Amino acid sequence: MKKYQFIDEYGSFELKGAENDMGLYFPLASESGLKSAVTPNLCGDSKLDQNHFLFEPVSIENIRESRTSRNFWCMVKGKGPWSATGMSARQEAARFGAGQDDSGVRAGFMWHETYRRSEEFGLLAEITSFVPVRSNVEVTAVKLTNCGREKTELTAVAAVPIYGRSADNIRDHRHVTSLLHCIRTAGYGVHVTPTLSLCAEHGTNLASESLATGI
Repeated sequence: MKKYQFIDEYGSFELKGAENDMGLYFPLASESGLKSAVTPNLCGDSKLDQNHFLFEPVSIENIRESRTSRNFWCMVKGKGPWSATGMSARQEAARFGAGQDDSGVRAGFMWHETYRRSEEFGLLAEITSFVPVRSNVEVTAVKLTNCGREKTELTAVAAVPIYGRSADNIRDHRHVTSLLHCIRTAGYGVHVTPTLSLCAEHGTNLASESLATGI
């Protein structure tokens, strides 16, 4: 892993090539209870407690192997798909090689920014993630810059896989509880309401709380 560098007087730092360190992740949290973990490729989970996970629960062992990412795709006309988080099959295959994107992480107290530049697609993506102090909301802001020499036409697609239930359902009735999700789309996001939650503390419960993600 390359040496990190401090970039201001508040302890914020930058680490280039951070995605090559498979065990690296960063915490995000609020005073209201939301707790998230995010890797340089935006893998990781987000939860209120053991029974309320927005994203699939992970540990230090499987976060490095996860394919569940807060992904942001750029469908570039004439060139194909490019992942702003480095999670496409082509980008995964090029990792550690000459064709790897130039990428890195900047982070500070409860904020995280990953950046990625592709010479092939002529794009620079900067993705900032944070949790507001008094809100149970994880915010992701994406900035795209055309750093190539030609005009680029693209379609941007956010793809966030929602888990939406107890961590116990990783082991117990995962397929059944996923089929029992009530899902509806709204103007700026997706609402997921688990109708059945199986948790060790309370047994089998009908769940009424909803989890939401927005773009």
